[in-house]
Amino acid sequence: VYQITGEEKYKIAVDTLRKQLDGMPRTKSGGFWHKKIYPYQMWLDGIYMGQPFYAEYAKVFNRPQDFDDITKQIILIYEKTLDEKTGLLYHAWDESKQQKWADPVTGRSPHFWGRAIGWYVMALVDVLDFLPVEHPDRQKIISILNNVCEALLKVRDSKSKVWYQVLDQGNRQGNYLEASETLMYIYAFAKGYNNGYL
Repeated sequence: VYQITGEEKYKIAVDTLRKQLDGMPRTKSGGFWHKKIYPYQMWLDGIYMGQPFYAEYAKVFNRPQDFDDITKQIILIYEKTLDEKTGLLYHAWDESKQQKWADPVTGRSPHFWGRAIGWYVMALVDVLDFLPVEHPDRQKIISILNNVCEALLKVRDSKSKVWYQVLDQGNRQGNYLEASETLMYIYAFAKGYNNGYL
């Protein structure tokens, strides 16, 4: 809206949101906490909460130095939540390994929550709209997108062609086919394909 109208009130609004990122606590490895009340925790859905806005702000207001931090967030959570066997991503990571859900060795949460991965892949295709073509991490982000999308196709329900809320537990009682995550994946697949990433 600021770009369309040039009205200062909109610049004040985006500057205020951007300043919040400067004060956001981080893990020792540099990742944004999911929320201030969740110490040392990064969640996949947190990438969507911050990075597309952060990337657009960096591009619009000519802050190229911010792109390294933006890609760091994406890559760090990928590396910390990746299940090497399936290619899927666990919902969250606790660097301190203090949460009751955290694996005592890896700090990862125990499940592949579909919507969390949906927020993550949407964040990737949206960040790529603003990440400079020459940025050294751009190809890594595209590679991550491809890897996660490939893993998702392997756990899609073969009959309905949609995904379960807990991706790898389709037969578990209480688990269900989930529309919103399915739409998130379709958004990422379509945008990724249309932009030549997939």
